[in-house]
Amino acid sequence: MHPETDPDVLEMLAFSRGDEEAFVRLYRTWRDRVVNFARRMLGDAASGEEAAQEVFLRLYEARKRYEPRSRFSTFLYRIATNHCLKMRERHDQRFTDRDGEMDLRPSAATGAEDHAAQGELRQALLRALSALPDRQGAALLLCHYDGLSYEETAEVLGVSEGAVKSLVHRARSALMERLGPWMDQAKGLSHAV
Repeated sequence: MHPETDPDVLEMLAFSRGDEEAFVRLYRTWRDRVVNFARRMLGDAASGEEAAQEVFLRLYEARKRYEPRSRFSTFLYRIATNHCLKMRERHDQRFTDRDGEMDLRPSAATGAEDHAAQGELRQALLRALSALPDRQGAALLLCHYDGLSYEETAEVLGVSEGAVKSLVHRARSALMERLGPWMDQAKGLSHAV
């Protein structure tokens, strides 16, 4: 999709010309996606909410200098990614045990505890995502959770498409290694549901 045919680009252009309602429409359209992206990047819901507020504030402030060089989603995710990476630098969002490594071992769960185990698995995944090196985590989230193409992700991160593919591959490998103890439990949960 070319920027000039992207309806969200048109909304942002209307906003940049003074249409405050266009900003409200963009916010309503994109808020949940930005919150979810930030939550995955930062590892918890509260940080995701905080980051999303700041991202939309930055979007609001960017209205006068906005130029539609790419899809609106690319522009917005660039703001969100940069902000989340800065938050990760300022605040160590990584969950660690006594040795400085994440403890991703599953607790034993059977029968009625399956629902709780699914919640633990979800939390383990969030912790594993937040523990990835910054660019790996961002590339994986943008491509696989938020549906951006490799080309769009490369534009957001300021790297080549080949670098994005490499980052995504390394992120997947790291997640599989960290989540290994959960894999058997996850297979059992999926059969039980």
